[in-house]
Amino acid sequence: MAKTRKLKGVIPVLVTPMRENGDIDEEGIERLVEFLVGKGVGGLWVLGTGSEDMNLTYKKRLQVARRVTATNGGRIPIALGAGFFALEDTLSFMRDTEDLEFDAYHVMPYHPVYSVDLLQWHYRHVADNAPKPVWMYTSANWCRPIAPDDVLALKGYPNICGIKFSSSNATHNMKVLAAGDDDFQVTTAVVTQFYACLRMGSMAHTSSIGSALPEPMLEIYRLFKEEKHEEALAAQRRFSNFLDATMKGAGKDNFLKGAEEKFILSLRGICERHMSAYYREVNEAEMENIKKKIKEYGMSLEGLPSRVAG
Repeated sequence: MAKTRKLKGVIPVLVTPMRENGDIDEEGIERLVEFLVGKGVGGLWVLGTGSEDMNLTYKKRLQVARRVTATNGGRIPIALGAGFFALEDTLSFMRDTEDLEFDAYHVMPYHPVYSVDLLQWHYRHVADNAPKPVWMYTSANWCRPIAPDDVLALKGYPNICGIKFSSSNATHNMKVLAAGDDDFQVTTAVVTQFYACLRMGSMAHTSSIGSALPEPMLEIYRLFKEEKHEEALAAQRRFSNFLDATMKGAGKDNFLKGAEEKFILSLRGICERHMSAYYREVNEAEMENIKKKIKEYGMSLEGLPSRVAG
C-alpha cells in the first residue's frame, strides 16, 4: 500500500500569489506558506483548482511547486497537484518534480465526459508511473464525478493513497468516508459543510478560503475536537454567513473565490490581489463590502499587518 503522512484538520488549498504582470510572486508564496505553517494548519493542498492550476502554464506550475516545497522544508505534509488535461503533461510534471520534498501527488482527471472505465484506467496508469503516492481528486465542477462505488473499486490499488472527495451529497460523503483507513485517506471539501463532514468522520478538510482565513476553520476544528458541538456548529454557521455575504461578486463571475481570497491576503500584507489571465479581480465596491463584513463579523486579521481601515 502507498504510505504517506496523514492529512489532519484544516488543509488550505494554497492560492497562487501573482504579480500584476502575470508573473508568479515567489516572495508572496514564501510569506503565505510561513503564515499558514505558523497558524498550525494540518497540511497544504498545492496546485489545486483553487490555486488556478489549469490557468497556469507548465513552467509556472513548476515554479510554484519548487518555491512552496523549498519554503515548507518538510515541516507539514504537502499534496502537490499534477492534474493536466494532457496525460503526457501529468507524467512529465511528476518526473520534473519527483526530487522535491513533498508527500504525494494529487491528480484531477480534467475530462468531464469519458467513461468510468477510462477514468479508472487513468488513475491506475498514473499510479503505476508516479514516483510518489497518488491522491485521487474529484469534483463535479471540474471533471466526471467519481461515485462512491468507483472509489471503492480503486481503493487498495498500489500507490493510490486516498481521495479528496469534494461533494455536497451527504450520502456519498458518508459512504466514501467509511472507506477511510490507515492505508487509504479520505479528505472532504466544501467549507460550508466543514463541521458536518467532521461529524461524519472526516479527518481532514480542504478549502481555498483556508489560505486567506484559516482561523475560523481552525476554531471550528478545535471546538469539534474538544466536543463542544453546539459552539462548533454556531462557529460554522457564522463563518458560512460571512462567506455568503462576501463571495458573490468576482466569485460568481470566476466561479473560483480566489479574487476575494487574494484581496483578504492583501489586507494581511501577504500577497497582492492579482488573478491569472481571464479571471477578474474584485472591484472597489466588492473590496469595501469585504472590509465591512470583516469588521461586522469580527474576523481577526492579525498575524501580518492588516490594512483594514480603522
